[in-house]
Amino acid sequence: MRTSINTHISYLLCEHNCVIIPGFGGFVANYESARIDSRSHIMYAPKKSIVFNKSLQNNDGLLVNEVASCEGLSFKQAKKELDKYVLDLNESLQLHKKVFIDEVGTLLLTTENKILFVQSNTRNHLLDSFGLSTLQYPAIERTTVQERFEEKIKHIDKKHLPSNKKPWLKAAAVLMPLLMLSALGISNKDKIQASYANLSPFSSSSTELVESVKTYSLDAFSIESPTNNIEDAVISFYDAKENSAMTNTIGLDKHFIIAGAFSTKQNAQKMISKLQNTAFENSKIVNQSSSGLYRVCYDGFANPQEALSALRKIKKTNPSAWLLSLN
Repeated sequence: MRTSINTHISYLLCEHNCVIIPGFGGFVANYESARIDSRSHIMYAPKKSIVFNKSLQNNDGLLVNEVASCEGLSFKQAKKELDKYVLDLNESLQLHKKVFIDEVGTLLLTTENKILFVQSNTRNHLLDSFGLSTLQYPAIERTTVQERFEEKIKHIDKKHLPSNKKPWLKAAAVLMPLLMLSALGISNKDKIQASYANLSPFSSSSTELVESVKTYSLDAFSIESPTNNIEDAVISFYDAKENSAMTNTIGLDKHFIIAGAFSTKQNAQKMISKLQNTAFENSKIVNQSSSGLYRVCYDGFANPQEALSALRKIKKTNPSAWLLSLN
């Protein structure tokens, strides 16, 4: 009979929100909405949350009538069966310190003779949730706009950062004059020999070459001669290189923090004047957008990380500021 009474209690909790076991205590059910466990990624359907109240001991007739009608007993007989059930519960609590009620939960007796209740998850007593079960879903990974932007900046850095070409330039600066001189030496072997003969301190101004029909002077071969000043050529090469580097530095800024975009150039100039009066001396018009708007920037940066850092500071005072990167 104990098993069948457990079943009746579980059934009544589906139909009612309070089921009292006369002389023992009552079960009270409250609605609990659906919830999501973010740790285990499980979604739980709505259900009835059941608690045990020892103070509810008066017989309201609900459980007695249910046992009587389902088991074919009279009211008195059903009451006697419930009294035996309560006695069995108390004995089990004293001996084993716990009692399990099928599909309802477990009753635990503490050292202070207090009864604790732990609800069972084997049955959902909310009729509106019939057929619904717990659902485990895959973890959803979300990235903020700032994280996506920083990842894009890193990708651009890795893809477009120039490699270190200084060693190659130095090698080219030394090898190119040597190669040119070697080529000239091979093609003008006779002229070079004449030049060396003229440079000899032991030769007189009237010395003539036996193998030549004419007498050649050093000035005639000053351009092709290997005695040209190589040092001047190397210095001029490095000067041209430095001038080129300075020219490239002027247009090195590719990342601009935009303060606003204006349909007229006059309004854009007003914005520039305002920014320059507030410590942004490098404020200027970057270029026009595809829709013809004049973009005014706070400042320009060559390094994207520096631009991103400056943007964060400016956004504290101007949340609508944004970063423009030009290829």
